[in-house]
Amino acid sequence: MRQYFLSAVLIIVFSQTGFGQERESYLFQDPRRYIDTAVNFMNEEKYVEADQYFMTALDKITVLSADFCYYFGKNSYFLNNYAQSIDWLSKYLELKGSQGQYSEEVIALLDKAEAAFRKNRSTGEIIEANTKFFYLNTISCDTHQNIVCPVCKGDDVITTIDQLGERIFKACPYSTNGMLTCEQYNQLIQGRLKSKKN
Repeated sequence: MRQYFLSAVLIIVFSQTGFGQERESYLFQDPRRYIDTAVNFMNEEKYVEADQYFMTALDKITVLSADFCYYFGKNSYFLNNYAQSIDWLSKYLELKGSQGQYSEEVIALLDKAEAAFRKNRSTGEIIEANTKFFYLNTISCDTHQNIVCPVCKGDDVITTIDQLGERIFKACPYSTNGMLTCEQYNQLIQGRLKSKKN
């Protein structure tokens, strides 16, 4: 009887352990878990570890969120992957425009990333990021019609509000009179359109 009782206890313990491992494995099938972990590492200034989780999440997600673009672009900047940072921060602006939660910080980071990229251009930096989301919303350029810039929403000016509530106006780094050519638009959403400063 005692041996039967011990066997039953061991079976329960092993089944609970197996269930716990299965549950943990299931939880990490959700790409948001990887993104949350990556953001935590980034906030702890562990950028290499964060990048590994961002890359894993990138392989698993099917819908690209603006927040992911912001976090991944920011982490790439801290890793000195300036071209990759420019691509993902530009993608954030394409999705959110100048009114997004992180737009002000993204614009400032883009300026820094572009300056650093120009300074380090001779190093021949290569982008190794998965770019599957940079080609989703491209359009056919059969006509020569101009397109409203998604960054400045056609205003040719990006308006942000500083910590004191004052409005700050900055010329759009991509558009001309708030418009883009079809080719420029496709380059922007692919993260390949360089700012007018270049």
